[in-house]
Amino acid sequence: MLLLDVEVITLNKNYLIMEMKEIYSCDKFKVLNVTLNVGEQMPLHEATSDAFLVCKKGKGRITFSDRVVDLCQGETLLINAHDSHRMEILEDFASCITLENDGRIHFLKQEVAESVTA
Repeated sequence: MLLLDVEVITLNKNYLIMEMKEIYSCDKFKVLNVTLNVGEQMPLHEATSDAFLVCKKGKGRITFSDRVVDLCQGETLLINAHDSHRMEILEDFASCITLENDGRIHFLKQEVAESVTA
């Protein structure tokens, strides 16, 4: 399991190049800017707090254990803490994600953890 204290991180493993950067934080929450390219897939992951996602650009498909959600520019999604999911990028994608200040993202696939560079 990979825990991210997110500043700027790029995951690169044949199928994934993701940039995640903290753009704001205060004592209660933080905001992350996340970008992915068309065709990429974000592997199974979860957050330790609720996550509020705002799609700023593009289109992505988020797959949970019990549902699939397509998210397009201008749409939002509330993801409950520990609700594991994966994401497929259908169009170049940019989003902001708001987490509790101490919230972390856990990538649940070992092969992704081995490819992390900071």
